[in-house]
Formats: sequence, C-alpha cells, structure tokens
Amino acid sequence: MQNEFFFFMQFLITGLSMGSIYALVALGFVLIYKSTSILNLAQGEFMMVGAYICLSMTLDFGLNFFASFLITMVFSVILGLAVERLVLRPLIGEPIISIIMVTLGLTYILRGVVIMLWGNDIRQFNIFPEQPLDFWGVKVTYLYLWSMGISLVLLTCVHGATRETGQWYRLLASIASTNRPMFQSRFSIIA
Repeated sequence: MQNEFFFFMQFLITGLSMGSIYALVALGFVLIYKSTSILNLAQGEFMMVGAYICLSMTLDFGLNFFASFLITMVFSVILGLAVERLVLRPLIGEPIISIIMVTLGLTYILRGVVIMLWGNDIRQFNIFPEQPLDFWGVKVTYLYLWSMGISLVLLTCVHGATRETGQWYRLLASIASTNRPMFQSRFSIIA
C-alpha cells in the first residue's frame, strides 16, 4: 500500500510538471492567436531554435547559462520581429489558409536550419544538479521543480496582466470589430 502511494505521488509530480509545460505552450498559442489572428504552427520550432542557441552558447562558447539565456532572448526577439515584418506582415488581408501554410513552411525551414547547423543528434545540457530531492520517499528533480515554478509565475503574470487590462482589450476589440476595415491593417498583427 505504501509503495503504491509513492508511485502515485511520483506520477502526480511528473504529470504536474509536464502539464505546466503544456499549459505554457497552450498559452503561447492563445496569446499569438488572440493578438495577431494568426495560427502560428511554427511556435515549437522557434522555441527549438532558441534552445539550440542557448545550448551552443553554453557548451560551445563556454558562457554560463544565464548569460546564454539573455543572449538567446535577444536573438529570439530579433528573429520573431524579422519573421513578423518580412514574412507575416505582407500576408495581411490574405486568406487564412495562406497564412497557415506560410507558418507551416516556417516550421520546416527552421527545423532544417537546426539540422544543418547542429545535426540530427539529441543533445542535452543540465544546469541543475543530477541528484533529485527526496520528499518522504518521492523523488523530485530540480528540473521538475523549476519548470513548475516558472510556469506558475508566468501564468500568474499573464493572468494579472490580462485581468488588469481586460477592459482596455475589450474596448479595443469592440472598436475594431465595429469598424473592421479601418483597424485591420493596424491591429491584425501587433509587433
């Protein structure tokens, strides 16, 4: 009976950790779609490019993780703005299937760039200690704790920001929906 309880708790912690990561991915899809009206199917590949850049900075160039992370964030913002300005913005007013196909094409382009630059092998780097924490017989890795903590902080921040500014967004949406042609070119894609 006691082993089954520990087994259940282990799966509960693992499930909460994975679920928190999936919640962030879903939040990314929702934020992108609600702010741009574009279903961005290349979101995962943008994250993958950022992860490989951070990996390269840490392992190949010898930077510590936090410096690599900051450089990666700057690069990701520049990449996102470049794709938005050069690829997605010219598609304003085009059929939605065209935009979906372009983001699907971006998926394959970004995946191909990663394979060309870093290869097809699985690479990993650990910034957390290998030894898991032991909570009364339940083993919890630092990675699980950090992912749940960061997810909770980010989801709370987004909730607070949308709750505080929700009236402003509703006002803007009502103005844009009543006068769609005037606002379509300005608010379809927010950079």
